[in-house]
Amino acid sequence: MSEAVSEELFCYRHPNVSTHLRCNHCGNPICAKCAVRTPVGFRCPDCVRAQQDKFYTGAKMDYVIAVAVALPLSLITAAVFTFIIARIGFFSWIISFFAAPAAGGLIAEAVRRAVGRSRSRHLNTVATACLVLAVAPFALWVLFTGNFLGLIVPAILLFLGGGAIMARLR
Repeated sequence: MSEAVSEELFCYRHPNVSTHLRCNHCGNPICAKCAVRTPVGFRCPDCVRAQQDKFYTGAKMDYVIAVAVALPLSLITAAVFTFIIARIGFFSWIISFFAAPAAGGLIAEAVRRAVGRSRSRHLNTVATACLVLAVAPFALWVLFTGNFLGLIVPAILLFLGGGAIMARLR
């Protein structure tokens, strides 16, 4: 009987981990931690990333445009939430739960239209960072005025509005 001779393979990303898997696209040996299951088999992270990069059509200038659009809109939104909605009283929390995702969605849609609907890998992170930067001074103002319950409305804006931005610009 002939026995198949198999050489010991090591993951190209983790040289001390032995494996029997290979990427079905490039043929590199990959360990179970690196293997990404696709409909056509296991692929290495580099091949998966190269495939995903075909869908990202944005340029570096898109990030500058995103900041130019998202930061002023976020500042206006943070001011409205801090000075108008937060002053309503208890109902401000309820209103914030509905208004924050809508405001985040509007900011995300404005950014999407400003960049010509092109997709970029980190566009959602940049737009969300603009929201965080815009809310921070208003939250500090509320904190220094001693109204600790007033921080709840900006916090709702950060979590729900930021989540909406991240989801819409994914």
